[in-house]
Amino acid sequence: MSGRSGDRTGDKAKRLEDLERRIADARDAGTPKSRGDKEKFGAMSFAWRVMVELVVSIMIGAAMGWGLDSLFGTIPAFLVVFCLLGFASGVRTMMRSVAENQRRDAARAAKDEIES
Repeated sequence: MSGRSGDRTGDKAKRLEDLERRIADARDAGTPKSRGDKEKFGAMSFAWRVMVELVVSIMIGAAMGWGLDSLFGTIPAFLVVFCLLGFASGVRTMMRSVAENQRRDAARAAKDEIES
């Protein structure tokens, strides 16, 4: 009987080691292999963000101009003026976002260079 008990203990230890190895393999499989996809999607999301900022700025300007035209009963003078102001505001916001992104990329590149 004691021989079988020793076999069971050895079998349990072997199964436990096998389980630990499989868990470690599963953890390693869950880690990303490269940052290429993340950077690609990061650039795409940044482009969408910049485009949305521009479109929303124009829409807010148009809404303000339309509201003022309705309020004062004028021809679409305010609509045109505020659409142009919205466009200018959107371009300014877009330029600021691009400059911020470039600073962040330069800081990341400098950090990567220091670590290498």
